[in-house]
Amino acid sequence: MPDTLRAIILMVAGSFFFALGDMFMKLASQTVPLGQVVVTLGLGLMVFFAVLARRDGQRFFERRLLHHAMAMRCIGEAVAIVGVPIALRFSPMATVSALMQSLPLVLTLMAVVFLREPLRWRRSIALIVGFLGVLVIIRPGLDTFDFFAAFTLLGVLGMAIRDLGTRIMPAGISTPILGFWGAVAIVLTGIGMILIGGAVIMPTREAWLFLIGLIIFGCFGTLAVAMAMRLGEVSLISPFRFIRVVFGVGVAVLILGESVEAPVIIGAAMVVGAGLYSLLRERQLALRAEASTAPPPP
Repeated sequence: MPDTLRAIILMVAGSFFFALGDMFMKLASQTVPLGQVVVTLGLGLMVFFAVLARRDGQRFFERRLLHHAMAMRCIGEAVAIVGVPIALRFSPMATVSALMQSLPLVLTLMAVVFLREPLRWRRSIALIVGFLGVLVIIRPGLDTFDFFAAFTLLGVLGMAIRDLGTRIMPAGISTPILGFWGAVAIVLTGIGMILIGGAVIMPTREAWLFLIGLIIFGCFGTLAVAMAMRLGEVSLISPFRFIRVVFGVGVAVLILGESVEAPVIIGAAMVVGAGLYSLLRERQLALRAEASTAPPPP
């Protein structure tokens, strides 16, 4: 099987695992305080990444980890793990899944602002369409406005900060080490949420199953996506991330029994379409730049 096809399959599988992880996050948070859910997830991820790092002989402490990009990643993880669980706890999972597809658009905008990447008119229009899709989904100012769904955008902002930090991270730092310190940030954020909320309980047997499912599928999803990125070309594999909205909405409807309103479907189509165009356009420009710098044939 070609590496590209294998990478696509892994990306699709990772998206499915993340959708199941979101479902277990929502189910667990109905009876377990959010801070406790976050700490449990963070501890599970810490153990998972620590095992991978030790297997590869990686060091957990070294000078280059003090780079400001690592601080960006950890801050991004902290912001994301506050926004997304709150949204999943109080809002329909289908709505949250649709809003999370705005990540490539937010990342593009942040790269333009902070990394001075050029933004041409076609991608500008795609960004506008995508963010209009976000407004269609959350419908601000209307009676149907979902305040807690807007926390998804806080989570997306955090994920964009994390990914931007990854872009400028010094070369040679492995994925397990990045994941381990990101998990540490998640645990610390969860402890802060517990201190603010002031509640820790003993989960029921059912809640433990939800928490274990959250950890397992969170780890599997992270591993599958990381393997996909290593096997295939990033610009070819990234568009398949958008299939997560299909899995997310499917799980919400078929397992959680949610109903999906028309504005969510329309807005999701706008966001996904704009994000796909932005990614494909970025690939086209990269190929052109590569062709222009290639040496002439002999």
